[in-house]
Amino acid sequence: MKVLALAAVGTILVTGAIAAYFFLEPMASEPKVWGLLFEMSTVSVVLWVQIAFLLVKVLFLNASGMLELSFHLPLTNRERAAALLIYEATMAGMVSAVGFTSLTAAAVALLGPAVVPRLLEAIVFPIILTYLALSAAYLVLGRVLSLIGLRRVQGILLILIMFGLLTLYASRLGPLSSQATAAYLSDRTEFVWVAALAWLTHQYGPVAMAGVFLLAAVTLVAVALWATPSEHVPHSRYLNVPFGWPVARRLGPYDRCLLRSSQTWLAIAVAVAVFVGLCLEPVANPLWALAVLSMSGLYQFASTEPLRVLVADGASAWRTYGRLVKAQFVLLLALAVPSVAVVAAVRPGELGGSAPALVGCAGGALIAICIGIAFPAENDNPFSVFLGLAITAAVLGLGGIALGILQLPPPVVFTIALGTAILVVWYSVQGIRATDSRRRNEEGASGRQQRGRGGIAHARGRGGSSALSHVLDG
Repeated sequence: MKVLALAAVGTILVTGAIAAYFFLEPMASEPKVWGLLFEMSTVSVVLWVQIAFLLVKVLFLNASGMLELSFHLPLTNRERAAALLIYEATMAGMVSAVGFTSLTAAAVALLGPAVVPRLLEAIVFPIILTYLALSAAYLVLGRVLSLIGLRRVQGILLILIMFGLLTLYASRLGPLSSQATAAYLSDRTEFVWVAALAWLTHQYGPVAMAGVFLLAAVTLVAVALWATPSEHVPHSRYLNVPFGWPVARRLGPYDRCLLRSSQTWLAIAVAVAVFVGLCLEPVANPLWALAVLSMSGLYQFASTEPLRVLVADGASAWRTYGRLVKAQFVLLLALAVPSVAVVAAVRPGELGGSAPALVGCAGGALIAICIGIAFPAENDNPFSVFLGLAITAAVLGLGGIALGILQLPPPVVFTIALGTAILVVWYSVQGIRATDSRRRNEEGASGRQQRGRGGIAHARGRGGSSALSHVLDG
């Protein structure tokens, strides 16, 4: 399955490169068009890197278990943190590179090796500098939050700050694009800060541009290393949310685990911010912002594992899946009701599209749960979840391209969507069964070994889990 899905990712990249080649081929002899294209690519690549940076930081928010595996190695915390930063940078670089693979491949094929310096100044160098600048800012802000006593929640606060920067840059995307386009159409050399490297090349030559790039990169790396904390402070995975009110008393352990997870509250904060933005800017139905809540489903299956190893919990795979889905739908409903009321008050014309938006958000929750089951974050390693997200994006991308080409009627599209949802549910249940079977086999083998030594077998994960105290108490 994973091999086929990875093949789908490769297929999309190759297809995109071929499509870009034939689309850009008529412009191969027009350097002005290529210059404008590279300028616009630089404006876009900064946004793309910010998205990749934010995605990787969200996935690494609960990577404490992976760090603990390296605690027995003769490393200082700075060395360990530096290795983790390289790991994060690699993943973010992969996400960033995917977005511009098609343009890069088509440019080299059409213009030859001579275009490589332009690609470096327009795409590669901006990717590196943007990521280093974001990393340095993230670490410096982390130090500031630590100094004011917010160390335990600084991970969530930093991600919200980075999301704010992303939103701010996205709001400036139009003016920046217009400024770059106007300069090229009027044959003027105008300084646009986001394309400063291209301006340096035009004014002082490629050698000066390369020197400035190296100096900036070295400076940002030095700042990042200086700001790296000398000790690892794990962020709080669960928040002390009270459940004493009458309605909350009906919530089960799976519901409480989800509603007390810091990942859930991070998703809520981002969803609220996106909702407000969509209410102010009529780009899409504001209720689509609730799709961000599905982020909480990526780690839901792994975080509720202690509940499934309790002696009293011998639930079937279908019941376990139902509990996971119920928790997601409770969260979605809790935010959907006030959100619909706000939309009815400020944008009543959007109420007609509320049902499709909410159905889409529910489908996103099912997909997120499926990713968390099929690609569990073992030892808190986020690479598995990252791989699951990449594969899911590739499969959905291929499906979307196929539907766009075929132009199928709405009833057929609805049938395909319903069949996909059924397949996602079935695959999730099969994944739960496989996980439970593997766990029982491991516990059985461990029990036989301990009985042979005269010990007492204990199920893995029954005690010492931070999750249990946050899902079983009121």
